[in-house]
Formats: sequence, C-alpha cells, structure tokens
Amino acid sequence: MELLLIVGLTSVVCGGGCAIIASNKKRDPLGWFVLGFLFNLVALIVIAVLTPADESARDSRRNNLGSDEPHDKEELRKKAAELASSLAQSKAKLAG
Repeated sequence: MELLLIVGLTSVVCGGGCAIIASNKKRDPLGWFVLGFLFNLVALIVIAVLTPADESARDSRRNNLGSDEPHDKEELRKKAAELASSLAQSKAKLAG
C-alpha cells in the first residue's frame, strides 16, 4: 500500500514539474503533465532539455489557417474591399 502511494505521489510531482517547465517554455502544459505522470523522470529530463517553442510556429500549428488568410486588421480591410469591388463588378455584369 505504501509503495502505491509513493509511486502515485511521485507521478503527480513529476507531472506537475513537467507542466510548470512546459508552461515556461511556451509548450502545452496539460500534455506534458500527462507525459510526466506516465513517464516520470524521463519526461522531466526531456522537457528540461527541449528549447522554448517558437511563438509563430506554435500559432501556425494551432490555427492552421494557411497563407491565404488575413492575419491583421489592415489585411482584413483590404481583403474586404477587394471582395466588395469584385461583388460590385459581378453585379454590374449581370445587370448589363
């Protein structure tokens, strides 16, 4: 019974440590908690050695928008203006 308690407590502590380190390195804390819970010191060593995640790479993986989507307000306004003018041209052709 004591062995099970020690193993469970060690798993929670390693999982929490992995989650804290992952959060500081801009990586997924929940996923690293699970890895730390299951693999204990191995996962703790791996996350400690990993370099911090790149913000732009993480955002592009998470959003997966592609290069055709506008990313800021100015690009969005340009795209809306282009679509509006295209719609007006199409309407004029259909009416004429």
